[in-house]
Amino acid sequence: MMGITTKIRTAVTQDIPHILGLAEMEYNLFEHKQPFNAELCEQYVYTILNDSNALGIVLVDHKEIPFGYLSGAVDYIDLSTEPAAITHHWFVNNPKSMYGTKNYGLELLAAFEGWAKLKNCQSIRIGIRMEPGRRRAYDRTFNTIGYEANQVFYCKEIDK
Repeated sequence: MMGITTKIRTAVTQDIPHILGLAEMEYNLFEHKQPFNAELCEQYVYTILNDSNALGIVLVDHKEIPFGYLSGAVDYIDLSTEPAAITHHWFVNNPKSMYGTKNYGLELLAAFEGWAKLKNCQSIRIGIRMEPGRRRAYDRTFNTIGYEANQVFYCKEIDK
């Protein structure tokens, strides 16, 4: 049996249509009151690819087709002199383990951590979208790889 060939690499402009498809899949995992905005997403990805303080990476198969991605940037979110690396979006589409059973999400995070070190970041912030009631499970998972909860965002719709 042949092994499955995959790799992580920096995203390029030609990946944008695939990243848009993955972003829409990620978007559709959760309930939204507004539809997915492909044009805005494309602008966001293009900006990430052209910003020296941002990172866009993709997981690709043997044909160089992305099946996962991560985007993030350097930020001074604490308003201190020390930069932090913050993930914006990350998603892997591996239905029925067609690319094997590796934990590709953790591989993307490890690549992001390496980039953050190269950018002299003093901390890494991982944003994650979750359904209500899932935080404890995520806390356990991230604690095992050295992360602890630092900030939590709560969302409320604004009445118009």
